[in-house]
Amino acid sequence: MITWISYYLTKSGGGTNERNMTVKPQFLTALQQIDVAWVEQVLACAGYSGVLVRNIEMAPIGAGNVSDTVRVRINHDGNIAGVPGSVICKFSAGDPLAHAHGIGSGSYGREVESYRSLSRADAVCRIPRLYWVDGSNEGINLVIEDLTDCTRAGNQLTGCSVREGFAVVEELARLHRRFYPMNGTERPEWALVMADVADYWDDAIRRAMPIIADNDFGRIKPHEWDILRTVERKARAWFEMPLERATLTHGDPRVDNILFEDREKGVSAITIDWQMTGCRNPMHDVGYFLSGSVSVEDRRTHERAMLEHYLSSFGTENDYDLATIEQDYRVQLLSGLMTTVGAYSVLPMTESVDLLLITLLKRNLAAAADWDSLSAF
Repeated sequence: MITWISYYLTKSGGGTNERNMTVKPQFLTALQQIDVAWVEQVLACAGYSGVLVRNIEMAPIGAGNVSDTVRVRINHDGNIAGVPGSVICKFSAGDPLAHAHGIGSGSYGREVESYRSLSRADAVCRIPRLYWVDGSNEGINLVIEDLTDCTRAGNQLTGCSVREGFAVVEELARLHRRFYPMNGTERPEWALVMADVADYWDDAIRRAMPIIADNDFGRIKPHEWDILRTVERKARAWFEMPLERATLTHGDPRVDNILFEDREKGVSAITIDWQMTGCRNPMHDVGYFLSGSVSVEDRRTHERAMLEHYLSSFGTENDYDLATIEQDYRVQLLSGLMTTVGAYSVLPMTESVDLLLITLLKRNLAAAADWDSLSAF
């Protein structure tokens, strides 16, 4: 059972709430520093000036590798419409190693800038409402809409249903069409570029190969080993491929980075965790998602219909036809396989990590084989 940590404020008398002036909230370095005054300042900056917060209650949620996240319940006075009863706060990681990774990988800065950019853009994919964001490459303070009670989180191991898959593909198309085409002069400086991380991933994949051979002996079939050896040989070339068609991409649209909301007319998807946002080919996201978060059987049966659905949401006015989408998809679906292989050399091999990685690896390998992806570049 989650233990709630409560912060109580006792006030005497009435009068003006002097703490609740619209002042930029101080940047905090730890979740434990969140207090009533800070929450009031966040709400004021979000348009809820005059809210009197009596107390807050915090409970940890999620299991992020780079950031620490809590749900903050807000008990307040006043009749201001729309004041949230709870928010999600995502801060820099308290663990020193995780924090160092957040800084070194640029994850903090990318998520800060992603929320700023996406919240200003219209007709973009659905994300949680932004109440406050502050930070840089050194750390993050993110306060967003709490969707805990009206959505359900995706599960990477079980994967998503076909209906959920269509919903995710539609949201990815909405994101991509908003920023397409993105040439070199339009690319934000903070956005990740694949060629810039080629050294890192080429090294990670080479270090992973003996780990996979030792850890997954007997679980990988001969034809799958052939694919893995080719991945090792061609990884750098894949990361350094010329970027002919580019847009802003999520970069890590695993199903456990998706929230699903059930509605009368179907299901909708909400995308979270924008730490890997980059300038990439549009099919990087779609291939990553379909090759890792949908079962092999469902992907084989429905992926071309999902690509057609992507096009219908992306729009034909952007000069991106189905033949070109399938051409890009064939190559870009390797994004999932490259990431999974590299993860073997990065993540500590626990029982749960082992199950996750072998599940992803099998799905990724099947997709690469089905499309003969490694022969396409």
